[in-house]
Amino acid sequence: MPAAPVTPRFRAVDLFPPVAVEVEHRPDGSTLLRSTTPSRDVPPTLAALLQHQAATIGERTMLAARDASGEWQRVSYADAFAAATRIAGWLHERAGADRIVIVTGNSIAHALLCFGAAIAGVPVAPVSAQYAAIAPERLAHVIGVVRPTIVFAEQVAPIAAALAATVPAGTTVVGRDGTVAWADVVGHEPLPDVAAHIAALDPEAPLRFMLTSGSTGLPKAVVQTNRMWCRLFGGANALLARASGWGERTLDWMPWSHVAGLSVLIGSIFNGGSYYLDDGRPTPELFGNTLRNLAEVQPLFFANVPYAFGMLCDALEADATLRERFFEHLQLCLYGGAGLPQPIYDRFQAMAEQVIGERVMFTTGYGCTEATSGVMSITWPTTQVGVGLPLPGLEVKLVPLDDDRYEARFRGDFVMPGYLDDPTATAAAFDDEGYYRTGDALRWIDPATPELGLVFAGRLAEEFKLTTGTFVRGGAVRAELVAATSPVVADAVLCGEGQAEVGALLWLNPAGCAATLGAGATPDTIGDWIAARLGALPGGSAERVNRFAILSTPPDVARGELSDKGTVNQALARRNRAGEVAALYAGGPGVRTLS
Repeated sequence: MPAAPVTPRFRAVDLFPPVAVEVEHRPDGSTLLRSTTPSRDVPPTLAALLQHQAATIGERTMLAARDASGEWQRVSYADAFAAATRIAGWLHERAGADRIVIVTGNSIAHALLCFGAAIAGVPVAPVSAQYAAIAPERLAHVIGVVRPTIVFAEQVAPIAAALAATVPAGTTVVGRDGTVAWADVVGHEPLPDVAAHIAALDPEAPLRFMLTSGSTGLPKAVVQTNRMWCRLFGGANALLARASGWGERTLDWMPWSHVAGLSVLIGSIFNGGSYYLDDGRPTPELFGNTLRNLAEVQPLFFANVPYAFGMLCDALEADATLRERFFEHLQLCLYGGAGLPQPIYDRFQAMAEQVIGERVMFTTGYGCTEATSGVMSITWPTTQVGVGLPLPGLEVKLVPLDDDRYEARFRGDFVMPGYLDDPTATAAAFDDEGYYRTGDALRWIDPATPELGLVFAGRLAEEFKLTTGTFVRGGAVRAELVAATSPVVADAVLCGEGQAEVGALLWLNPAGCAATLGAGATPDTIGDWIAARLGALPGGSAERVNRFAILSTPPDVARGELSDKGTVNQALARRNRAGEVAALYAGGPGVRTLS
C-alpha cells in the first residue's frame, strides 16, 4: 500500500484562533462571507492610539532607522508623542484648512509628521518619492487632485526643480532646506490642551488621502479615515496579533505611500512593537542592505512583495549563516501586491524545514486601497498559496462570473467613503447594495469546504480577447507562466489583445538563471529552458503562452511600469513597449514560438 501523505508541521499554529466563517448563499447566486471571530476593542483615532502607547510603554522603542554611520537611531513612544504634539502645535497655529502632501521616502521625520497631522486633524497624502525624482508629471497630477497647502520634502534640494514646476505659488514647503525648516516645525511649542483636542477628534474625518496604483490611468485619491484604520486593526489583531510578533519587532521597507507598507507600520504601533526601517529594496543594488538587516534584527514577521521573496530565496540558498539567523525567530510571513508563485513558496518552506524542522505560516495581504489595506488573511496551516478569508468587520460578496470564479466585493467599517472630490468615480465604484467592486476574481479552493478559503483568479481589467473571440484570463495565465519558469523568469508582460495567440515579454532573474542553468548560460540555453517549461503547460490557445521574447531593459519606473512596491503595471508596460509587442508577433530574432 502507498504511504499516507505526511501533513507538514507549521510553527506558531497555536497562536491563531480557530477558523470561524459564516457563509450565506443568496437566491441571486451571490455568496456573502463574514468572520464570526469578534473584533478587538481599539481606540477611535490613531492620535488616541499614540497617546495611549506613550502613557503605558513610553520608554519602548517605537521607530529605529540607520543613521549616516550605519548605527540605529531610535525614537521611543514617549518621544514620538512629544514630537507629534509639537508638530500639531505648529499646524494648529496656522489656523487654516490644511492638506499636506508628503514627498519623501520612509523616515522617522515622515512618521512623526503623519502623527502630528493626525493629532491636529490635518489630512496627509504621502506620494511615492520617485514621483518627484523621475516622474514629475505624476506628481503634478497628485498636486492637482489633493490641492495641498503644505508640501513636506525631507530633502528639498534634490527635487527642487520638480517642486518648482508642480507646486503652486504660496504653498508652504517644509524640509531641512525648505521655505520652512523642519527643525522649526518639530521644535514648535506643543499643542495646548492636547488631551482634550485628541478626545474631540472626529473618527469619520479624513485622515489620509492614499493614491491608487493608477494601473488603468492616473491615480485617484482614496479618502481614508481614522475609523477605517482603527477598525481594520480591530479585525487584524483578533486573528494575527499573537502570531505576527507585531508587539515585539518588525523590519520593513515597503513605502508608506502604499497601504501595504503603511499597514505594517501601523500594525507595529497598534501592538506596541519596535518598527525598524529597512534601508534595502528588492533590487540588485540594495537587497544586500535588507539581508544585513534581517540577520541583525531577526524579525518575527516578514512582509514583502512576491518578487522580493524570490530574491530572498536566492540569498538564503547561498548563505547557511543567513538562513539560520533569518528562520531562528520567524513566526509569520505575509505577501501582498500580487500572487506568490508556488515554486517560490515551496523553496522557502524547504529551507524552513531544513533549519527549524517545521514550516513557517504564510498569510496574505489581499485587499486594496479602497478597503484601507489587506482585508483577507490565512490563519490555518496550508500548503496552497491563496488569499484566505475576510477579517472580522468585513463582509465579502462573491458575485458569479463563470463556472467557478466570482468577483469580490467589500462592505464594512474599513471600506472608503469615496474618492476625493470625485463623485462620479465614487458612484461607479459601488454596487446598489453599497459593496465596493474590487474588479478581482476569486475562486474557492474547495466549494464544499469554505474554511479552506479562496485563491486569486485574476484581475478583470487584465482580461482580453483574441481574434478567435476567446477571452484570456490574463492574470491567471501570467501567474502560471511565472510559476512554471521560476526562478529563471522574474516577471512577465502578457500580450495578445487583437492577436490570434497569447504572447509574453519576459524579465529574467539573473541569480535564478545562474543557480539553475549555471553562470555561463547563453541566451539560447535560457530560451530553450523556458520554452520547454512553457511547452509542458496544459491548455488551449487562451490558457497558455505560445510565443515569448526576453526583454533587455528593466521595468521603467519613470514611465509607471513598476510601482514603488515592486509590482508591474501590465497595461502601461504594454503601452510603453508597443514596438517590442509588435516585434513579438512579427517574429524574427529573439522571438520563440511554441506551436
